[in-house]
Amino acid sequence: NEKLVRFDDRGMSGAAGVVAEWRTFGVGGVSFDPTITLDELTRFIKFISGIRPGSQDFDAVTLSLKKESMAKVKLLSAREVQASQPASNTEVRRQFRAAARTTFFKAMSVVEEVMSLTQQEQKINVSKTKRVVHTLIDHITRDESSLIELSAIKNFDDYTYAHSTNVCVYSLTLGVRLGFDRARLSQLGFTALFHDVGKVKLPTDLIRKPDAFDENDWIQMQLHPVLGAKTILRNLKFDAHSARAARGAFEHHINADFTGYPVLRYKKRKPNLFSRIISVVDTFDALTSGRVYLKEPISPDEVLRKMHFQMKIKFDPFLLGLFNDIIGIYPAGTIVLLSTDELALVLTNNEQIKDRPFVKIVGNRSGLLEIPEWVDLSQEDQAHRRVVRRVEPERYGLDPKDFILRD
Repeated sequence: NEKLVRFDDRGMSGAAGVVAEWRTFGVGGVSFDPTITLDELTRFIKFISGIRPGSQDFDAVTLSLKKESMAKVKLLSAREVQASQPASNTEVRRQFRAAARTTFFKAMSVVEEVMSLTQQEQKINVSKTKRVVHTLIDHITRDESSLIELSAIKNFDDYTYAHSTNVCVYSLTLGVRLGFDRARLSQLGFTALFHDVGKVKLPTDLIRKPDAFDENDWIQMQLHPVLGAKTILRNLKFDAHSARAARGAFEHHINADFTGYPVLRYKKRKPNLFSRIISVVDTFDALTSGRVYLKEPISPDEVLRKMHFQMKIKFDPFLLGLFNDIIGIYPAGTIVLLSTDELALVLTNNEQIKDRPFVKIVGNRSGLLEIPEWVDLSQEDQAHRRVVRRVEPERYGLDPKDFILRD
């Protein structure tokens, strides 16, 4: 009824456990008549919780429910629920991408709100921030590519909000690959969203400076980790989330060999796992965006090469290798040229055949297509198509955003 159901991390785990138990006797969902009373709902909860997992099948449970005279409750079989889902793989991907857009831009709006409130020294809605992180977690665990695809858009009006959202998406994707539980993922996502909050304490002209930084600019910019940690500890209630966020803000520019900034003058302690994750993804997004540290963007494959060879001392090698696997040969959101002289947007990497991703064909020799064609290049019937090379859309007057945000 449009009311928020409050779940902490433990409650989410409990709900997942209930769903898993229901699957053992074939229940895929429940439909309630709108006129159901609290007493009838309570009776149903007692009824369903009294059934031992695996002791009955769906038909037996349904029959038992009828005997209890609960006409306002209908159990949905797992088959029935599955049948209601889109049969087409392409349609599933369309739905995931639509949901990803909603989630991504909601996260960006939350980051904007947090930055604005922090700048004005006002109270931050921590609950809203945690909720958007949980929504990102839910989406990434089902379909990471559609969010990574959105991270490929580099020309948002305000880079800071998009950058923090991208770093959160990349960090959570790494966390999922590392097998973090939901509580740990929640803390990681929260930390990633707040990693650059110290920049709101710097002059706006510095953050948006179109020219290369001079020495004085760099001195000011290198203050943002300390400012971020202080801001978090001053403005947020002290708990596990804020403590980890403060440490992440402070450490994400400290390298594995203790170079970087801020300089640790006394007892040197290795940056924690969250900080090391954020260090990898923050550098990748910053270099591919070409906004603050470099004024010209670099292609994802070239950035990964730089990080592996020229900058490898800065990063945890295991995390960098895992992130390389996530990004793949052709990252989601990349425009590529096919052997058929068609232009395509990469939607999802194929884990088994990395050079044959799932793509959306957006153009051919005649120009851009009115209705794009969705194609899985790993399928046998697509053997005549292969990726030739990555295309830099700016050279041809194309904007990746137009392809990414259009179905």
